[in-house]
Amino acid sequence: MKSGKNEKNPGLVAECGFPIKNEIKTLEFKQKSKTFAIGPITYYYAGGKVEISDQGMAVFNLEMLAENRGSSDIVLHCSGAVSCNYHVWDGETKFTFSSNNFAAGNIGINPGQVKSLNIVSGPGQGYGNYVDFEYDSSREYYLLIDEPFGSAEIPLNLTTKILN
Repeated sequence: MKSGKNEKNPGLVAECGFPIKNEIKTLEFKQKSKTFAIGPITYYYAGGKVEISDQGMAVFNLEMLAENRGSSDIVLHCSGAVSCNYHVWDGETKFTFSSNNFAAGNIGINPGQVKSLNIVSGPGQGYGNYVDFEYDSSREYYLLIDEPFGSAEIPLNLTTKILN
C-alpha cells in the first residue's frame, strides 16, 4: 500500500486519500443515523427529505448504508418494478423506485463490509407496474424491506423542501 505522502503524482495522492475520506464519510453517516438490524445486515438511516417541484412533483432520494455483520456474503436485491425487496410505503400504496444503485439488480456485501444504498422514488419512468410517488404530509412513510434474511418497516420521518 502506498502512503500517498509526498507524492508528486496527483492521481496517486488522490488514490491514497480516497479510502480515508470514504471511511470518514461512512463513520459520519453512521453517527447521525438510526440503526435497524435485520438478520445479518445493519441498516443506517439518517432521515430524508422530499423535494417538491413548482409543478407539485415529489421526489424522495433514500440514502442508507448496509453493513454485513454476519459471517457469509449477502446479496441485496432490487432489479425492477416487480422484483425489488425495497419499497416506500404510506400504509396503503407501495411506491416503486424511479432509479437505484443496485448494479444488475443486486448489491453484494461481504462480511464486515459496508455498502451504500440509493433508491429514488418520484415520477414514473413509463414502464409497467409503476406507481408514481405522491407525497402527502399528513401521512407516515416507511421503507419496506423484504429480503430472504428478514423483513422490516423502517419509519422514514420525511421532511419537505420546496424547489423554486
